[in-house]
Amino acid sequence: MNLRGLVLIALAVSIGTTAHGGGFSKLPVSARAVTLGGSLVSFSDDPNVLFYNPAGIAPLRSLSLSTSYTRLFPGITDDRLSYISGAAVANLGFAGNLGVGVRSFSSNTWKESELVGSYAQQFFDFLSIGGSAKLLYWSTPPPAGLLAVPEDGLSQATLSFDVGAQSTIRDIVPDNDIQFGIFFGDITRPSIAKNGSGDGKLDLRMAAGAAYVSRVYDYTITVHYTVAGETRRIGIGGEFIAMKTSLLDEPVELTLRAGGGGLQASGHQADINGGLGIRVAGFMFDYAFAYQTELLNIDGTHHLTLRYSF
Repeated sequence: MNLRGLVLIALAVSIGTTAHGGGFSKLPVSARAVTLGGSLVSFSDDPNVLFYNPAGIAPLRSLSLSTSYTRLFPGITDDRLSYISGAAVANLGFAGNLGVGVRSFSSNTWKESELVGSYAQQFFDFLSIGGSAKLLYWSTPPPAGLLAVPEDGLSQATLSFDVGAQSTIRDIVPDNDIQFGIFFGDITRPSIAKNGSGDGKLDLRMAAGAAYVSRVYDYTITVHYTVAGETRRIGIGGEFIAMKTSLLDEPVELTLRAGGGGLQASGHQADINGGLGIRVAGFMFDYAFAYQTELLNIDGTHHLTLRYSF
């Protein structure tokens, strides 16, 4: 097996699902999510939260857009492993919020794409509930090479659904809040196998998390726990606004972030991540570097995200 194959297997293990179960589409979507331990399940100020908990889009009060690009393991030369994503959330006033997301993973031998439509509503200023419908698509070409066993390539599309909820306890101490989130993903457990085989079913994913938000000291600390099939993963992260200034009469902020996570079972992959965010007016540029502790002699992963709120 070549280096690319080993890395693909390691990626499938690291995100807690198998490749045939649509694992690569579960990779972290945004740079901010990477540095906060791999999830935004308890966050509500970022359009990318629709991939982690559709309830989190409910508090957004203006049109919010985001696009991300990830280059996986630049040291690999026989393939270009990368994925892109985009998200948009619109506020409909009393009718709630609508969100749309898309992401796509690509390699020479495997492609995955996901189109997400989300709706969320906020109740009583402390509870949000949301859901998503997803169109999932996988494809791989037929085996190639002199020793390849002749067989058809894979091309399959299916529907799946996510639901989630969030709650906020405001001013637990003055100007400090706690946000809670819970999420259930792929609740219908669709199969990507053409014959509907149970071996091709997606795992039911469950996640729960909390974030402590200090509005007076400008920092956030978060922890979350994710279950996917038999896999258990914990993540933790934090961010704080390190600098506030202005440029040409526009506000400028520098946010620093760090975090990581790993599977509970010993001997499995973990990650250590760091990054930053630069806000200028309504634009936010996020960068993250992720280092996989079990993949020796492989370069880390770079994540780039650009967000804008009108």
